[in-house]
Amino acid sequence: MGGRQQFQGLFEHLPGVCFFVKDAEGRFMAANALCLKRMGFRSEAEVIGKTDAEVHPERVAREIREDDLRVMKSREPLVDRVEALFIRSQAKDWYVTTKLPILDTQGEVIGVMGFVRPFHGGEMRQAGLARLEPVVACIQKQHGRKIDIPRLAKLAHVSSRQLHRLFQAAFGMSTQVFIVRTRVQAASDELLLTELPISEIALKHGFCDQSAFSRAFSEHTGETPLQFRRRHRRSGQ
Repeated sequence: MGGRQQFQGLFEHLPGVCFFVKDAEGRFMAANALCLKRMGFRSEAEVIGKTDAEVHPERVAREIREDDLRVMKSREPLVDRVEALFIRSQAKDWYVTTKLPILDTQGEVIGVMGFVRPFHGGEMRQAGLARLEPVVACIQKQHGRKIDIPRLAKLAHVSSRQLHRLFQAAFGMSTQVFIVRTRVQAASDELLLTELPISEIALKHGFCDQSAFSRAFSEHTGETPLQFRRRHRRSGQ
């Protein structure tokens, strides 16, 4: 890429937006300050050359890479994909990702660039999913407790089946999977930022025991809570 591209400076002034550039092999070539902070790095030099596999849990990294390859192969942008990302100290939030292919002067695809921003309730309103706002807020606030889906449905003034369809439309998953994913995301912060025993983290975030927590965490990330904690500490993040 040569020297720092002038347009990158714009992304330092967009509130809440993480900007990144990766080459065709999936190695980070650029990232703005907020992106670095949320991934746990202090400077751009620390992330240059790293892949998502060195930053995110295995399954999450694999999904990100599949999206990158799809964008590069099709040359079509991926716009406003709502997804859960395991981003340090922001794990309870959901994000909207947009990616575009990068072309060289000969028109060949040489990488992918994009940005990630928080998914806000206002966007649910714009998508005709305003009924989900109080439901999502309730799940995020009370994820550590037992959550009754019929009660959530009442918040949205719909049936449990209709609520399931709304979650599929907004997040591509059922209400129950969204609840578990939120718990896993929140617990991932505890694993990184505290010394609490895994069994205590499990109970704190709504799992009946450590075994249930480990199964759910592995299903959603591709690694156990202990592996997740050890890997991030080895990498210094």
